[in-house]
Amino acid sequence: MTPNSISATVVAAVAAWALAPAPARANDPPSKANAPSTGSIRIVGADRTSPTGGRWAETDAEVHGRLAFLRLDLFCDGSDPRRARRAFADTLGLNFIDHFPRLSQDAAIPTEISLSVRNVTASEALELLIDASSGTQRGAWQVRDGILEMGPRPTLARRTRPITRVIDVTDQLLEAPYFMPSPEENPLTPDGVTRSRRSPREVGADLVESIVNTVDPDAWHPVTEAELADGVVDPVDPRDPHRGRNLNPKAIDPITRNPIPIYVQGRWATIRLKSKAIVVRAPAFVLMGIEGLPKPVPPPASMLEVSDASD
Repeated sequence: MTPNSISATVVAAVAAWALAPAPARANDPPSKANAPSTGSIRIVGADRTSPTGGRWAETDAEVHGRLAFLRLDLFCDGSDPRRARRAFADTLGLNFIDHFPRLSQDAAIPTEISLSVRNVTASEALELLIDASSGTQRGAWQVRDGILEMGPRPTLARRTRPITRVIDVTDQLLEAPYFMPSPEENPLTPDGVTRSRRSPREVGADLVESIVNTVDPDAWHPVTEAELADGVVDPVDPRDPHRGRNLNPKAIDPITRNPIPIYVQGRWATIRLKSKAIVVRAPAFVLMGIEGLPKPVPPPASMLEVSDASD
């Protein structure tokens, strides 16, 4: 073999090595060809539409309208949850923030999801998508400033700014009168207990308790020892003798002799009865459970023309 032929052989070998694909490693992300798909998300109808309106929702009311009135086919077969959530938002024309952790941050979250539902409301599809995306921590969604957000409840509660709302409950603090025979005819009710109308404070205490027990109950729980060890700040003042909670309308402060406020101070949310209103400070997804979203604005009819998001 001549020196020239040896040089040509070496050059060819080096070029082949340089152009060859690198060997796959265990931690390398999958190639696009082998990556889980987005699936297929398609608008198939609407219960109500508007003749006008833009492609992208701008207000909470417009987001609510698309979730309430649009109907979807949603098909995912081993699909990437993150891509499916993004496709869902894009199909509905929603600005979107995804708070679900990546696999590298939480090994417990699903790496693939499989769903097949037809002609369901967008809000139903959203709940199914979140349930399928959730790992050991329950997921939730919320709407703030015209933006849809999804993620684990603890993450939404701690990462997003809480909202303070004063909700007038005047009408709900009035208890209907009891129409009873005169004491001479029937001094006692059938169970032997004399009845009287409860005070607004007593009715308000029941209202606060029902909210705490039914609307995201974990939001009102005290901070756990494990959370304190992780650096979560306890919202309850250590000097508070009631430890952040009083739902007894008859409780009296032994020093001032004044009624103790009706309130609950939980790890994510607080609620307090103030005269004829309740003051709530909570993440948006908790407030949605108390007062809902603004009245829905129907989506534009043009959204039914181009409605498919898929690979």
